[in-house]
Amino acid sequence: MSVKPIILCGGSGARLWPASRKSLPKQFLPLFGNKTLLDLTIERIKLVKQIKKPILVSSKDHNFIVNNALKKNDLRASLILEPVAKNTTAAIYLGAQNSHPNDVLVIMSSDAFISDNHYFAHKINDISNKIDHSNWLIFGVKPKYPAEQYGYINVNLKDTGKLQNVYKVINFIEKPSKKNAEIMIKNKSIFWNSGIFMGRASMIINSIQKHAPKIAQECDKAYQTQNYNPLNDEINFNKDAFNKIPSESIDYSTMENADNVLFSPLECEWDDVGSWDALSKISNLKNDKKNVFEIATKNTFIKNDKRVIAAIGVEDLIIIDDDNATLIAKRGHTEKVKDIVNKLHLDKMEEASEHTYENRPWGKFINILSTEYCKVKKIEVLPKKRLSLQYHNFRSEHWLVVKGQAHVYIDGVIKTINSGNSIDIPMKSQHYVENKTDQILIIIETQLGTYFGEDDIVRLDDPYNR
Repeated sequence: MSVKPIILCGGSGARLWPASRKSLPKQFLPLFGNKTLLDLTIERIKLVKQIKKPILVSSKDHNFIVNNALKKNDLRASLILEPVAKNTTAAIYLGAQNSHPNDVLVIMSSDAFISDNHYFAHKINDISNKIDHSNWLIFGVKPKYPAEQYGYINVNLKDTGKLQNVYKVINFIEKPSKKNAEIMIKNKSIFWNSGIFMGRASMIINSIQKHAPKIAQECDKAYQTQNYNPLNDEINFNKDAFNKIPSESIDYSTMENADNVLFSPLECEWDDVGSWDALSKISNLKNDKKNVFEIATKNTFIKNDKRVIAAIGVEDLIIIDDDNATLIAKRGHTEKVKDIVNKLHLDKMEEASEHTYENRPWGKFINILSTEYCKVKKIEVLPKKRLSLQYHNFRSEHWLVVKGQAHVYIDGVIKTINSGNSIDIPMKSQHYVENKTDQILIIIETQLGTYFGEDDIVRLDDPYNR
């Protein structure tokens, strides 16, 4: 039997700060060499036999990152782009609504680590041909340590039913205290909730409509506002309509109340990579150390961006150096990273959610200097790409081309600016820059004015449908 993957690409990954931030959450970080968790998820589903065209549910802000991952991994898929995050119930419901009622869906997040992709594909192939898809089927993992960050599932191991390794779910257990987790993992009927589900699309729709009617109703209303882009196979929604959808996880809204939930164990290494402690336990990261030097250092996990990190005589630490922030934590305490991020937000520190750089569909920009009256950026425009036609109400700009050739549109006139030359963009002038060459274009942009926020960009047209 063929299955249709639904991959959920949302989530902020705040517990993996400072590497994971709002513009580049953990599922898009190259944590495994040059591969991201999304890359590994795509590789995994490509091994499943007879898959139908997958659906990926993502933030609209990240659609270009998802599209780049699909292109990199040679996979064609449909995209559902959320204007605001609304948790897993809405994402799963919309994915099911955009499937044929008889499609068998296998639903998973893009930010979990599974050690054996071939085992996973075999498990999905095997069980999809045996299970009754009028039930939810949830996959879980035998706990290896008392994790506080996971949900748990209590199953009836005595009720094997007709299928081997398929059991009835007794109840779900929300994230426990460490003390309770230590007790639970001694129970053979308790498993980690992997957040991977299977079921027929029509059953999933009916189940959510029954147990989470308000979410289903508001999703249906938002669905009526959808704007389909056939060129990229993308669905967008009206933001005001989407905002009215309640935000709840599928476990809380539906699974805990449904009586047709079955369970099957995954017998491989799994982790949702929800903290630096969790990531440090993944075996194939142990030797991924560049520019890291240690003397008399024990049980310490170090991950850096570019800077050299030297550690002497320390133990039981996690050290994460990334861009403009560094985290130093004692092992076993990284669940509190969210508390640090909250403190940064209260102090209005940009480092809480922003890197010094941001990726864009056309390339990236890097913040070099920021003062009350001036902001300086390095802008990198990829070959054959251009920015949107736009203007600014509160700032003027000065562009110096330091590499490549820029074609600058300004108030109806196109000018060619070569390396070493510059151009002024007055406040409220309509403008864009285009790179028509096969080489990267680099510009130093100096902004002058009274406000430099990204929301002072008034787009008149946009090649990337933002």
